[in-house]
Amino acid sequence: MRFITLLSCLLLLPGIVRSQACSGTVTGVITDEHETERLAFASIYLVEAERGVQADENGRFSISDVCPGPLTLRFSHIGCDPRQIAFTFTGDTSLQVYLHHHDNYTETVTVNSSTARLPYEERLDRQADRQLSTVLEGIAGVSSLRTGATASKPVFDGLYGNRLSIQNNGIAQSGQQWGNDHAPEIDPWVAAYVRVVEGVDALRYGGSTLGPTVLIEPSPLTSRTEGGGKVAYGLRSNGWGHTLNARITDSAAVAYRVSGTVKFAGDLRAPDYYLTNTGRREGNLAVQVAKFLSPAWTIRGYYSLFNAEIGVLRGSHVGNLSDLTEAIGRDVPFFTEPDFDYVIAAPRQRVSHHLLKAEANYAPSDRESFTLRYGGQLDNRQEFDVRRGSDDQAALELLQFNHLVEGIYSRELGAVSHLEAGVQFERTDNANQPGTGILPLIPDYNATRGGAFLTYHHKPERFRYHAGLRFDHQFYEAITITRERPLRIARFEHRYNSIGASGGASWRISRVLSIDSELTYRQRPPQINELYSQGLHQGVSGIEEGDPALGPERSVKSSLGVRYGSRNGQLTLNGSAFYQPVDNFINLVPQEEFRLTIRGAFPVFRYSSVDALLWGGKFSLLAEIGKLVVDSRIAYVRGTDRDDELPLVYIPPLNWRTTLGYPVGERFDLSGTVQWVARQDHLLPSQDFLPPPPAYTLFSLRLSKRWEWKGKNLTTEIEAENLLNEAYRDYLDRQRYYADSPGRSLNIRLTYSW
Repeated sequence: MRFITLLSCLLLLPGIVRSQACSGTVTGVITDEHETERLAFASIYLVEAERGVQADENGRFSISDVCPGPLTLRFSHIGCDPRQIAFTFTGDTSLQVYLHHHDNYTETVTVNSSTARLPYEERLDRQADRQLSTVLEGIAGVSSLRTGATASKPVFDGLYGNRLSIQNNGIAQSGQQWGNDHAPEIDPWVAAYVRVVEGVDALRYGGSTLGPTVLIEPSPLTSRTEGGGKVAYGLRSNGWGHTLNARITDSAAVAYRVSGTVKFAGDLRAPDYYLTNTGRREGNLAVQVAKFLSPAWTIRGYYSLFNAEIGVLRGSHVGNLSDLTEAIGRDVPFFTEPDFDYVIAAPRQRVSHHLLKAEANYAPSDRESFTLRYGGQLDNRQEFDVRRGSDDQAALELLQFNHLVEGIYSRELGAVSHLEAGVQFERTDNANQPGTGILPLIPDYNATRGGAFLTYHHKPERFRYHAGLRFDHQFYEAITITRERPLRIARFEHRYNSIGASGGASWRISRVLSIDSELTYRQRPPQINELYSQGLHQGVSGIEEGDPALGPERSVKSSLGVRYGSRNGQLTLNGSAFYQPVDNFINLVPQEEFRLTIRGAFPVFRYSSVDALLWGGKFSLLAEIGKLVVDSRIAYVRGTDRDDELPLVYIPPLNWRTTLGYPVGERFDLSGTVQWVARQDHLLPSQDFLPPPPAYTLFSLRLSKRWEWKGKNLTTEIEAENLLNEAYRDYLDRQRYYADSPGRSLNIRLTYSW
C-alpha cells in the first residue's frame, strides 16, 4: 500500500511542480504612443502556450499561469500592425504597451516593461535621408507630387497641396507650401511617427484642408523617458550624398531631446546622364523639452530650424520658344554636363524655416484635461533665376510670419466615451521682400482665421460611432501690383465661412473582423496663390495664373472599409473604398500656349474650377509566414471633370508596392521591395504637354545587421534602390517634361545608439 502511495506521488510530482512553477502573471495596459487613447479589446497571444487573452474596454489585460523561461507575446488590434516581443520570464511582470494604427502609420510599436527593459522601437532612421513625402509613400493610398528629385509633397486619395494639412508636432505647418515644388520644411530625422487621419479625427486640426491631415510627430517626452543618444551616418551613391544626424535624450530636472542634421549632396544621375544642378544642402536643428511640475501640470516646448539650399534642374529653364518646344520630351536635357559636380548654381532655391511651440497641459484627473498651445513660425524663401552676369540676386523672396493660439478641452464620459472641444486663432503676414527687380508671383497678403471644433467618440466593444463639427472664418487682405501700365497698388479683401461635419461608425463583427464607414462634409476657401498667382513659378519651371473670382470648394466624402486581423496577429487585411464629389474643385491646368518672357520661355498653367468627382480604393496586407514578413499595398484613384466629362490632371495612376522581409541568422535582416506604377491612361493628348509616361517597375534590396554590447547598439545597413537602374519618368513629376528620374543608388547607413 505504501508502495502504491509513493508511486502515485512520484507520478503526480511533475504536474505539482509544474503547477507551482507556472503561477506567474503578466499584466499591462495597451494605449497609443501618445497616451491619448486606450486600445480597447486588443488581443494578446502567448506563442509558446498557444493561447491568448483579450484586453478590456480600458486596454488592460492580465495573463495568468505563465511559466518561467522564454516568453513571446504577440500584440494585435484591428487597424494596428501586429508586433511581438520576446524575453525571459522570471517573475510577475507589468507591461505598458504602445501601438500605432497600421493603415495610417509608418511606424508601429513601442513596448516598455516595469521589471525588464524590453524596448522595441522602429524609427524612421532608415528612411530619414529621403524626403518626407517619400517616407509617407509607405502608407497605402499616398503618392508624391514631385518637382524632380529635389522637392516633393504627399498626395492622398488624389488630393495634394493646400487640401492636405500637415501638422508639425501639433502645429499646422505654415510656409510657402502652396507650391508644388515647396516640400514641407521638416527634417525627417525628428519625425519618429508619421500618420494620416481623416473624417472626425481631422476636424480638430486647423488649416484649409479638404481631405485628411498628415501628422508629423517626434517621439514624446514622458515621465518615463530614459537618457540615451544616437549618431547616424548615411551615404548615397547617387548624388554622393552624405547625411549626419546626432541626437541626445535625457531626463533630470527637465526632460529634453536635442537633434541636429547635416545633409550634403551633388548632382543626381539618371541611368544615362547626370541631372545637372540637382544638388542639395541642409542644416537642421530641433530642441524638445518637457517639465512635469506635478501629476496634474505639464509644460512642453519645441523649437526647430530647417535650412536648405536646393538646386533646380538646369535643363528645365531655356531661353526661347523654339528651345522650349525641343526641350519638352527631349531624351537628354539641355545644359547637361558630362561630369558630376557638387556646385549648386542658378536656378536654385534657398529656404529657412523656424518653428516655436509652447504648451501647457492641466489634467486634474485621468478623465479630464485642458491644453493651451502657442505656435509661432517664420519662413523665408528665396528663388534665384538664371540671369545675365551675377545670379546672386533673388528673383523672388518671401518672408512669412505665422502665429497660432489654441485651447483644447478633453473629457472621458464614462468608460467608453470621449469628448473633445477646442478653439483656434491664427494670423499670417506674408510679404515680398524688395530688391528682386521682378514683379512678384504672389502678392503681399494678411490672413486671419478663427475656428472651433467639437468631436465625440463612443467606443464600446461591438458598435462604435463618432461625430464632429467644425467652423472657420477666414479673412484675406491681398495687396497686389497691377500688371497694366502705369503700375499701381490695389487692395482686395475676401471673407469666407467654412463648415466641416463628419460622422462615422465601426461594427466589430467578431474579434477578427470589423467594418467602418465615414461620411464627411468639408468646405475649403481658395488660397492666395489660386486667386492671385501671376508670373513665373521658378521651381516648377512654369508660368502660373490665378483667378480672383474662384469660389470655395465643397466636398462630400463617403468611405467604407473592412478590416481583418487574425487572432494570433499573423495576418492583417485592410480594404477601403471612397466616393468624393467636389463642387468648384480648383485645379492647376496646363494650357496650350508657351510664353516668352525676359526670364526665358515657359509653359503656362492656369487655376480654374470645375465640378469634380474623385473615387477609388486601396488594399493592404500584412502577413507573417513563418519568419517571412509580407507587406503589400495597392491603391487606385480616378478623377473626373463632371462639367466636360474629362479626366482630371495630376491624379495618381494605379500603384502597387510589396515588401518581403526575412531574418538571416540571429541578427541579419534581409528585405526586398518591388514597386509598380501603371501608366495614367485616362488623359486625352490635348490635356497635357506630353502624353503620360509608360508604366515602370522598381526593385530595391536591403540587408541590415545589428550588434549589441553592454546596452549599446550598432546597426549597419546596405541598400540598393532602383536596383536594375530602370530609366523612367513619373507622371506626378513636373520635371518629367525635361528629364528621367534618378537611377540606381547604393546606400550605406551606420547607426550607433546608447
